[in-house]
Amino acid sequence: MSESTYLCTETGRHFDSEAAARASESRFREIQAECDAGKIPDLRPGDVIYVETSLYVSHGVDDFRGGLGEVVEFGPSLSAGIPVPFVTVAQDPDTWSNWNLLAAEQKKLREQFGKKWSHPDPDLRPEFNRWD
Repeated sequence: MSESTYLCTETGRHFDSEAAARASESRFREIQAECDAGKIPDLRPGDVIYVETSLYVSHGVDDFRGGLGEVVEFGPSLSAGIPVPFVTVAQDPDTWSNWNLLAAEQKKLREQFGKKWSHPDPDLRPEFNRWD
């Protein structure tokens, strides 16, 4: 007998309780509304945001398709000598993104990706994986 799961209608994630699914929806909407208003909301592990696509000419093995991503870390780091918030998501754990820049792009990314989740999309062709 399988256990029931509850769907977050904003992200498509499944939860063990209806309360958790509704809380996920509420938190996602809160983050997106703050970004739409030009704010930079603080994030916490488990939050869901949109991340961008990254395509590389010389190391296609690292290509990554943007979409929804689950926050695993959030905190300050330096950008041009100034402390700014950076975020990393479970789907691309080796990449830190400047949250100030990414927050400003949430509406555009939401329109572009909808409910699609981000994921690695390596291009293994030799001509796109040359470091010489």
